[in-house]
Amino acid sequence: MFSYRQKIAGLAISLLALQSVPAFAQSAEDYPNQTVRIITPFEAGGGTDIVSRELANKLQGLWNNNAVIVENKPGANGNLGTDIVAKSKPDGYSLLLTTNATIAINPQLFGDRVKYDPIKDFTPVSMLSSLPFVFLVPPASPAKTMEEFLELAKKSPGTLSCGSSGVGGGAHLALEMLKSRAGVDITHIPYKGTGSSITALLGDHIDCLFVSILSASPYIKQGQLRALAVSSLDRNSSLPDVPAVAELPGLDGFESDLWYGLLVPTGTDPKIVQKVYEGVKALIDDPGFRGRFEPTGAVLVGNKPEEFAKQVASDIKKWATVVKESGVAEQL
Repeated sequence: MFSYRQKIAGLAISLLALQSVPAFAQSAEDYPNQTVRIITPFEAGGGTDIVSRELANKLQGLWNNNAVIVENKPGANGNLGTDIVAKSKPDGYSLLLTTNATIAINPQLFGDRVKYDPIKDFTPVSMLSSLPFVFLVPPASPAKTMEEFLELAKKSPGTLSCGSSGVGGGAHLALEMLKSRAGVDITHIPYKGTGSSITALLGDHIDCLFVSILSASPYIKQGQLRALAVSSLDRNSSLPDVPAVAELPGLDGFESDLWYGLLVPTGTDPKIVQKVYEGVKALIDDPGFRGRFEPTGAVLVGNKPEEFAKQVASDIKKWATVVKESGVAEQL
């Protein structure tokens, strides 16, 4: 017979043994068996929110109707919601669906104000889609092509103005990259959002504007604004006659896209990462999803975790250079 003390000691040893087993060894096989949260660090109704809800519906169907919910955690330029996931338990029940803004750009812009490390705190799962920016001018602009616009900028340094949805946003940084690569001086005029920047261009208050293809398409199709180039490496299928900036002499390799990607906290079991990735791939391959998003100019991706990880590392390096050369961080 074991004494009371021996039984307690044995129980303690058993508990310690269980704690020494990695957490994912106990959960990977039956994952998911509780509610999964997809956290997006932006307001409801935006692009990340729309994509998050499409993914939630697809995963719930694949996972035998296990609850998958979307939680919007906006604030601090997306840093708040991103930090929440970074500090979540790495068990596969807190997923982050965000853009390159919070992963590749914000850490460069805000420095110590960003409390998470985009490399150390996250494991990339997959990039869902990417969207290029479009470089627009008013119909009355003397520039009919991107080459002509850059020539005008070189002839009159600092006299042309270009708007954006705000200081430090993707559109602003696309402009700064263009200025640096093309060697032109264009005055940046920030607005409070995409809508107000488009209104300014429509009213001839500014000379040009980088804006997402989703926002630009209606104005281009109605002839209200003229598209001179897209910021993706290649032309976009929804605007096949509009060249990529990268096609211009001396601007090869120019790329400044907005992407939507899914990540999980570092330490998540690779088997769970793979299972979540398979759900993403099922969504990307769904004809209904493709039919809804591809006509808007979205490029659906669905790359593997290791491929997305390389993309994240490359983007961080790229945007670090752009932020440093532009001096944008000093304006914040």
